[in-house]
Amino acid sequence: MLRIQLGIELRRLREQADRSTFEAADLLGCKQPKISKIESGSQGVKPDEVTQLLDFYGATAKQRKYLLGLAERLPKRSRPKMYHRDAVPDWFQRFLALESDATEIKIYETELVTGLLQTEDYARSTIKAWEPAADPRLVERQVQTRLRRQEVLTRRAGPLKLHAVLSEAALHRMQGDTKTMLGQLEHLLAVSERPNITLQVLPFAVPNRIAVTSSVMLFQLREQELSAVYLEDFFGATYLWEPADYTRYSIVFERLILAALPVEESRGLIDRVTDKYRQAS
Repeated sequence: MLRIQLGIELRRLREQADRSTFEAADLLGCKQPKISKIESGSQGVKPDEVTQLLDFYGATAKQRKYLLGLAERLPKRSRPKMYHRDAVPDWFQRFLALESDATEIKIYETELVTGLLQTEDYARSTIKAWEPAADPRLVERQVQTRLRRQEVLTRRAGPLKLHAVLSEAALHRMQGDTKTMLGQLEHLLAVSERPNITLQVLPFAVPNRIAVTSSVMLFQLREQELSAVYLEDFFGATYLWEPADYTRYSIVFERLILAALPVEESRGLIDRVTDKYRQAS
């Protein structure tokens, strides 16, 4: 996981610096395939090589400190763990890297609209609710980060394929005020029409419906040939990347899909809830 994150970040810096993989290979005195393998996470890279690449790409001091820290933590020859537990603040940095490079994400959310589908006002409300005493400047930075994350849904290199299942509770749980909720639900109706987004609602009125009490995300990164399960809690996150783990969670997600309303019926339910906010505003 560390190799994959480091590779994603190095590739992003290289592209921002308008350097080719051949130029990077010349710098390290290696063949171009090595750079491609480093960037895909299939090959490790030494800290001194990372230092050379960061110099070449014109990385900032903050980027250098963080990425060299990742390089130092790359495991040597040892038996891989079956999971990876992250603590704040690294867990979110790793999450951003995986999300930005994912080709497909499946999400189940229990109480909130998922971040990739949030409006600015809704995002601001959720962040302030979690950290009511936070400096307003920090809140705004977090809001802008959340909005930038959504660029994966419209990227020219191939938009992310997103399948989101929302518990009906997410439609009713008040965030901000009536205007905020109205804007958020109207946004859901709009984005649900995009060809790369599948949005379903798991309604209250389903007898014996499957009960999944926590949110979960399933990542697929085609270039890195990686499938991973992401589980988040109050203070960090856990990644599961064993094939058996991904398969088990995929089976659960398929059951959620079957229990949820079909896409058009989901849109109908969202529209009916939206009407309540329209009438109240």
